[in-house]
Amino acid sequence: MRVVKSFGTLGYVQRLALVVRRIDRGRGRYRWLLVVPAVLVLVLTARVVSTDPVGYGVPFWPFANGSDRVEYRVMGEVTTIARAMRRLDAVPSALAAEGVEVLEARIGVGTMWMRVRMQVPDGTRCREISVLGDTGVQVNSRRVDC
Repeated sequence: MRVVKSFGTLGYVQRLALVVRRIDRGRGRYRWLLVVPAVLVLVLTARVVSTDPVGYGVPFWPFANGSDRVEYRVMGEVTTIARAMRRLDAVPSALAAEGVEVLEARIGVGTMWMRVRMQVPDGTRCREISVLGDTGVQVNSRRVDC
């Protein structure tokens, strides 16, 4: 409400205005064009990550189960042993002492590749592991069929 001083004999005139807020539904109608693709990307990402949660570094629910957590713990031991050893050629024997079965190992200059088999609650799983560098060791792995 606003009071306006007018000209003439009326003195002050009161001006009343009815304000009605309109809801603009134009933007809301097309919001699903952004939401649906975002949800599809999230679902696709979750499905990819759930194929190998240990390799992607997310060994927790809803991506991983108990066997994945055991596998992640074994991969943690592999990383610890690889970083603690002075020579990479000693890593396979150290893993075998920890109860991880080393099926195959190739050792090069500053690199090592292994295929290991481990027992998990669901059965047996195998991983290919590559260790790069004598100092500042980098460990990468992927799940393979046994």
